[in-house]
Amino acid sequence: MSRFSKIFRVQLFLIAALLIALVAAACGTEDESLVASGGEDDDTPQRVRIVESAQIFTEDDVRAIGWKGQKDFLLEYPGATTFKWGFMNQTEVGVLIYASAEDAKTLGVAAAIEQTFRRESDDQARDGDLTDRISCRDTAGQSAVKANTGFATKSFSASYLEPDSDRSDDVVPARGCTNRYPTYNDYTVVGNVVFMCEGDKGNLLEPSTNCEKAAGWLTAP
Repeated sequence: MSRFSKIFRVQLFLIAALLIALVAAACGTEDESLVASGGEDDDTPQRVRIVESAQIFTEDDVRAIGWKGQKDFLLEYPGATTFKWGFMNQTEVGVLIYASAEDAKTLGVAAAIEQTFRRESDDQARDGDLTDRISCRDTAGQSAVKANTGFATKSFSASYLEPDSDRSDDVVPARGCTNRYPTYNDYTVVGNVVFMCEGDKGNLLEPSTNCEKAAGWLTAP
């Protein structure tokens, strides 16, 4: 390849990159990164999205896009005015709402990192009671088992969702939980709101359409 051809290809690449940047600026700023949820060879990455928005969203705004909030989280979420788990499109979505976008990008991201943390060795939750929502099942979602820290002491307790409950909060006690996976893998920050999402169809390490589309749904005219 000639030196002229190489220069021409570089120029085309720079022009294309500039056009993409201009389009992104016109449509709103989104910073999406892929972070491995396990080792370097992990083929199920965590998807993290930061979407700038000047609008201050409320819990009613989030409910308006189809999120059905259930109950408050049990752990502490400093600075959050809303901290609830619920369902959207038949999968679980946790929502944290802050007074400002800056709080969401700092306090909210710190909370999301904590709640989606997975051990490198087996992708399961860390030991202890630091993960608010845990799914007591395999990563492919082969059973509808949930684990909640449902006591004031935040001790671990497993619970099963009733098969016909449409993934409501109707639960019956289970005897134990050997596979302790964080329910949430992906998270998306839209202005002052943080969405933490379970994978599609309840598969814990699959991408989440809810987290992928949340910004568009929330900011739609």
